[in-house]
Amino acid sequence: MQRAFKTILIGFTLLLIGTAGETREGAPIPDVERYFPDEVGLSWTFTGSVADQVQRVASYKNVATVKGMTEKNGVQVKVFNETNQANEGPADSYFFRDRNGIVYHGGEPTTPFESQIVPYRVIRFPIALHQTFSQIQKNDMAFGQDLDNDGQEEQAQVRAEITAASFETVAVPAGVFKDCLKLQGILIVQVTLSRNQKVVQMIDKTTHWFAPGVGLVKGVEKIEYPSVDGSNPTGNIITEELTEYTKGKSSAH
Repeated sequence: MQRAFKTILIGFTLLLIGTAGETREGAPIPDVERYFPDEVGLSWTFTGSVADQVQRVASYKNVATVKGMTEKNGVQVKVFNETNQANEGPADSYFFRDRNGIVYHGGEPTTPFESQIVPYRVIRFPIALHQTFSQIQKNDMAFGQDLDNDGQEEQAQVRAEITAASFETVAVPAGVFKDCLKLQGILIVQVTLSRNQKVVQMIDKTTHWFAPGVGLVKGVEKIEYPSVDGSNPTGNIITEELTEYTKGKSSAH
């Protein structure tokens, strides 16, 4: 689920012209599509790290590329490939864009849990500063795991939303990017244990910065996993920063 949530924020659509600094709170962001380029051939290289509760850190490299088009659920979608998403190996993700926003059509590899919630709209156009958009709200889902080891699969409900928080200047290895659109997301999975009906939850908080004409330049994901036996929750922090990017066949950095 963490993999799916992260990939919705890689970046999409045509490069357009606009000035982020002129946007007023509550007003639609002008030509917001320019923050999410998705031309076939675009590529982004990230350096990443995964830190757990005891500060063990794993470093990795991830290259995201717009591979082309394919069909999913009867719809022509863009294929985004990542070589090592969140240090979990290669993955493909499928997105459809129209004037109303961006729809996620799942990915490969996937899970039975994810298959119950796709496709769903991850971003709705237009976007206004400080506006919150509900991405997922589903109840009575099969969780796909037996967390309390009683021989029965748990049930779950899922809620996810995203907010356009602000515009910021962001410095990463690829350079300094002005007027980055900061998106903050939260995913909450509440799981009801079949043994005693206790509710535990996984919380996934994300912050991503998108530069106009470039796409994603930095992402931070904080995941808290549920505690079934009453012990302290566990979790980790995943950070990725842009080191270089290309525009089609020509290199921009």
